[in-house]
Amino acid sequence: MEGKKYRALGEDCQAVSEVVGQVLMIAIVVLAFSSVAVVIFSDVVVNPPHTPHTDLQANLQKNNGNYTLYISHMGGEAIDLKYVKITLFNSSGELAEFPDLKGKGWDSERNVLNNNVLTLGDYIEIDTGVKLASSDTINIFLVHTPSQQVIQRFTLRS
Repeated sequence: MEGKKYRALGEDCQAVSEVVGQVLMIAIVVLAFSSVAVVIFSDVVVNPPHTPHTDLQANLQKNNGNYTLYISHMGGEAIDLKYVKITLFNSSGELAEFPDLKGKGWDSERNVLNNNVLTLGDYIEIDTGVKLASSDTINIFLVHTPSQQVIQRFTLRS
């Protein structure tokens, strides 16, 4: 009796090797695609520069026909000004860019901004050289240059 059961079990084994082969091929394909996806989406390949998150406030003041822009740091992360540029657009589409910024703030010894890093309470003062009409709108973009991301956008009226 034992011999008959063994023969009956051993006679029908041809399809098992095909199924096992297909399962192994599917497993290899899934592992290959998942390893490619891990490489593509990992931090090693896609590592964007950190864009500072901060709260800024902007004011325009008229001085001798031109406007002076004041941007104050009201909270959040410190901003290294060597990685920031300011772009201005007025309603007629004229553009002014300020890539080299110098901030003003309080250093107890020198009364200047410490290491040109904008921190809480510090501000940037820019003589825009732009003449605006009485009801002109100006759009101000503070851009983080390594990541090309806008830190903050302001819309002000003259």
